[in-house]
Formats: sequence, C-alpha cells, structure tokens
Amino acid sequence: MPQRYGRVLQIIRTEEMRENSLRMREAMLVAFPNHPELSIALSSAFAMVVLRCERLLRQMKQRWNPRVAISNNARWLDDFEDATLRGNFRFDRGHIRELIRLLEIPERLRSPTCGRVFKGEEAFLLLLRRLAGRETLAHLATIFDRSPPALSEMYNVILRHVYRIARVSMHLELWEDELAAFAHALREQGCPLPHCFGFIDGTMFDICRPIIDQESMYNGWKRGHKTKYQCVVLPNFLIGDWHGPASGRTNDSVMLDDSRLIPRLQGMRDRFGSTLYMYGDSAYPECDVLLRAPKGNRITRSERMLARDMSRYRESVEWVFGKLGNIWPFITDKTRKVTGSRATGMEDWVAAMLTNFHTCAYGGVANRFFEMQPPSMSEYKAKFAAHVDVSSTSEP
Repeated sequence: MPQRYGRVLQIIRTEEMRENSLRMREAMLVAFPNHPELSIALSSAFAMVVLRCERLLRQMKQRWNPRVAISNNARWLDDFEDATLRGNFRFDRGHIRELIRLLEIPERLRSPTCGRVFKGEEAFLLLLRRLAGRETLAHLATIFDRSPPALSEMYNVILRHVYRIARVSMHLELWEDELAAFAHALREQGCPLPHCFGFIDGTMFDICRPIIDQESMYNGWKRGHKTKYQCVVLPNFLIGDWHGPASGRTNDSVMLDDSRLIPRLQGMRDRFGSTLYMYGDSAYPECDVLLRAPKGNRITRSERMLARDMSRYRESVEWVFGKLGNIWPFITDKTRKVTGSRATGMEDWVAAMLTNFHTCAYGGVANRFFEMQPPSMSEYKAKFAAHVDVSSTSEP
C-alpha cells in the first residue's frame, strides 16, 4: 500500500476510535444508575482512551504534516558548500553548472497547473537532491526554504523539462558510428566474440501495490509488484539504449519486441556493412544481431566454456544497475513509487540519463575494466542535441 494511503487510513481509524470512545464515555454515565461508582470508573476509563487517541492524532499529524518556518527565498548553487555538493547532489559545482547549460535549464520555469514561476537553477538543484536521497518534502523545505507544496510543484515542472531530454538521450542509433570501435575494444580485452559491441539485460524496480489492476504489475518470480526496464550497456559504461517502463509481468522477449531493438540494429548493421551483435542471457531469443547464453540440457562443452568466459563481460550491465541505484536511491525506494499518482517512469528515465552524465564526468568501474574512457558531458550531449525540444517549459 502506498505510504500516504497507509497514513490516512491510520488517522481515520484513530479518529473513529476517538469518536466511539466519546460515545461510550457518555453512555457509561447513565448505564448503571444503581451503581454510580461503576459508572464513574467506566466513564473515566473511556475518557483516558479519548485522551490517548487525541495525543496520538496530534503526534501523527505533527510528524506527517509538520509546520515548517520558511521565508520563500530562492536557494542558489553558491549557497551550498563545496564539501557537500558531491554527497548531496552527486556532482561538483563545475559539473552542475555545465549540466544546467547542457540540459538547457531556463532561467525561469513556469508551472502549467498553478502558474507559479520558479528559478531554473534552484529547481534543478531540487531535482538532484531529491533523486540523490530519500528526504521528505518537509525536510527539503528546511534546505530550500520553500513550502512543501511549492517544492512539489517545482519538482514536477523541472522533472517534465529534463524528461523531454532524457527521452531522446538513450537510443542505440546515437552510437551507430562507434559500434565497430566498441567491438574492437572488447576484442582487445579478450572477449571471445569478435563482433560483440555491447550487452543487453533487464532490471526491475519495486513499486507500491497498485490500488487498481494490481495483478498486471505483480511478478511471481520476485514475489512483488514491479516495473521493468530493458537496458543495453556499452563498453564505455554508458547506457546505450533504455526502454520502459513495462509491467513486472512482462517477459524479456516481449520487451525486446516492443522496443523494436532487433530491426533497428539490423538496419544499422546493413548500413554499416559489417557483422555486429549484442550479447544477452538465456532469456532472450537468439538471432543474427543478438547472441545469448546457451540454455537447456544439451549444452556442449564449448558452449559452456563460452558462456563462462562471456559472463565476466556481461556483468557490466549489473554494474550499471548497481550504480543507478546507489547514486539515485530515490528511484529504488518502494514507498515513493506509486504508479498512477506519481511520474515514476519519468523519474527512472531522468535518473538513467543523469547516471550517463555522471559516468561522463567521473568514469566508472567498467571504464577501468574495458580500458575505454567515456566521452565528455558536452560530447555526449552533442549526440542527441538535434532531437531536443524543451521550449514548452520555459517562461518567456
């Protein structure tokens, strides 16, 4: 159950208990006219229950909806110390300023729902801080000096702005000219498949149990409600292709068909005029552009040896998933992923793109393993800059 629904239900039940105890207290005063001492004792007991319910209600409302003293003064990047930036925002000062330029964050952002105008720099800092932690809006209000409703609106408008860029930033076509170089780099590091340029796998995020049609999101293997994504990881430790979200019940083969990754890669191979393919686990169907680990009982010794050798390279996908959850723990917090009332898919896409930018800025474990450096943040943005359209979120 979503966290806030559980809180509301607990408050409602406590208020019902208080009302019932009030009625019982009044009834006990006249229930035993021949035994006034018993009536007074029972009425006092129910009065104590009423007082405990009222104290519990005050505590719950204070904890879940606290009063925060604010002055509505905008917070700027210069207001935060250098020592805290990497820990709280995942980027240092110079890289944050570069991200604001590359992501085309306008000076002012207007909310389409309430008409409020927010500072672009402040909104982007809020986006980074919220994805990098698990603070409530009440706690963020003490940091950004804004009311929780204003922070919620600011977060939504900057999330929509950055999402428009994230949607075009992770497609395999952006790396079409470098696929042969990726295959060569893997071959230089001892990869037994000479034309393999990357690795494909899927990942799942826990979500709250949906109120409507919860069966469609339930994954029987993981025994929980999930959303699922398909990811292609390149040797430079960047997410080359990202597809989703899909229901937790969706099979890997179905996601592969929905993403149309196979015909897209076949078209790139035909244009390039050379053999290229990805490598995935045994859950994927094998074809001319996708090789998979063998499965079944009739596996030859050579196939077993190849699967063992390829497993150490295919682990790079798990490294990306691990980094994604480590630097942006907000998207792995089950209590925050409420489908239908939150833009959880947008948050996952934005976090994946920011992970790519983080790798461009600071590298990762796979870059040392494959001895291949990622592009700079500017070079990465240049690959998809022509497809970006964020004009609808800025304030003229």
